[in-house]
Amino acid sequence: MSINSEIYLIGLAVLSFLIIVFLFIRKIANNGKLKVKIEELPESFQENSEEEDNNNLPSDIEDKTDNEDQELAILNLISIDRSFFDIEQIFGFLSNYGAILKNKYFSFMDEDGNEIFRIANALNPGTFEKDTKTFAIVIASNLTNTTDPIKSVKQMIDFSVNFSEKFYANLCDEERTPITKQMISHMETRAQDIARIKQLGDKN
Repeated sequence: MSINSEIYLIGLAVLSFLIIVFLFIRKIANNGKLKVKIEELPESFQENSEEEDNNNLPSDIEDKTDNEDQELAILNLISIDRSFFDIEQIFGFLSNYGAILKNKYFSFMDEDGNEIFRIANALNPGTFEKDTKTFAIVIASNLTNTTDPIKSVKQMIDFSVNFSEKFYANLCDEERTPITKQMISHMETRAQDIARIKQLGDKN
């Protein structure tokens, strides 16, 4: 009986060890994944979100929101704990990423000098200053004006993922709700449609 008990205990110990190792490996694997879980936003932020949806876009985009030919792709990045981003770190990150500051918003350009997308403060007054305090930024692109709509959407998403990992931000759609794979797929499909329309227009 003593030998059987020892074998049972050894087997139980080995099983426990394997379970612990499995959980540890899974935890490490999960740490590398993008976290896009969105906590409920403050009521004050939710109440103002509808009013501010377009108000904080750079003016030359905002002025065209009623234009039938305009197709905006918009993403929002919101601080996980709703604490203010370090504005100096944001300026440094965007500059290192290749963004250009003009008219108090950041713009990404392609090799030919055409705008790919731009970044603005998602909170009023919508601009970036040296003393800006914000926990949300908006990334926007008018896909009808980009050289390559498909590439523009991909670069917007890549930038958003990198920013969210660097600044612990939640990635949201244009309504400031949690982003999903379906939403990203929808943006990519829209970009593909616009690219086809642009190609047909060029042929004509």
